[in-house]
Amino acid sequence: MNIAQIGNLGPRAQALLSLILAQLQIFRVAEFRLDASTHLHAVDKHSATGTAARAEGADTVQTDKQAPSTEAKSLNLYTRDATIDKVRTQDKLLGIGTEFQKLFADQRMDSNVIALAEEVQNHMFTGTLTNNQMLGLLELIKDADVAGQTARGGFTQTELAAMKSRAELKLDTTENQYAFVELIEKELANVPGANAILVNANVGARLSTIARKVSALGMTMDQFGFPLQTFNEVPIVKVPTTAISQTMSDGVNADCTAIAIVRFAERQGMCYSTNSGFLYQDFGEIAGSSHKAEANLFLSTTVEKQNAVKIIYRIRL
Repeated sequence: MNIAQIGNLGPRAQALLSLILAQLQIFRVAEFRLDASTHLHAVDKHSATGTAARAEGADTVQTDKQAPSTEAKSLNLYTRDATIDKVRTQDKLLGIGTEFQKLFADQRMDSNVIALAEEVQNHMFTGTLTNNQMLGLLELIKDADVAGQTARGGFTQTELAAMKSRAELKLDTTENQYAFVELIEKELANVPGANAILVNANVGARLSTIARKVSALGMTMDQFGFPLQTFNEVPIVKVPTTAISQTMSDGVNADCTAIAIVRFAERQGMCYSTNSGFLYQDFGEIAGSSHKAEANLFLSTTVEKQNAVKIIYRIRL
């Protein structure tokens, strides 16, 4: 599901969500799934023996073997509220200054909702699973060998290490740019059904330039009607450097970054578990408070299969 399909959004909530969708591409492209506040999660680690090919009338020789290992996951809670002093609500009671009050209240919540979404966007990549943060994609799959990975999300250290690669390329020469194109194409093949290339704005601009050179740049419309650039028909989703840093280190250089190739899907892919979608309570809707409004996003990162994500590290511009 997309984020607009979750929850019962009133007119004010719809207007606020439209602000998020207009400004943050990731919320337009990401897949969301309904899960309870605490729910069981199991990574698909399918294995099989034998072959599915058989003669007519013969017994089945192919056997699927999977012993699911489940873990309990909880949603991470993100909330921002805005309050209006009682001197303003007194105006409303007296029926005076209502236009100014509405403008003031709307501006407060507009800004708060964008701040909420921007923080969540950052944590989708950098969240550490500490201090109430969600687990970010770059924290789940680190730029590290097996020993440097942390087994979690249902994946072993070895599995997580295999979900990353290293470009070791500085994209300032034609030769390196062509090598980068080949690397992306190879990793796209390693993520069957990939439907997003997640990049920071700097890499997004460079990737667009490279894609033009090799006739791989295109345009599409996302599900909300906004234009998106594509690389070989796979949408390029741009986020700020606060989400995907431009100052990662390769041990020598401190100007590296990364891109993530993902298959957004509720099943067999990557998605965000949520029981709220975008949850908004307007002024007067919160019990015991007529001068407070609240915006919420309750969510966590879910990756169901190892081949749903591949992160390419050590890219320099």
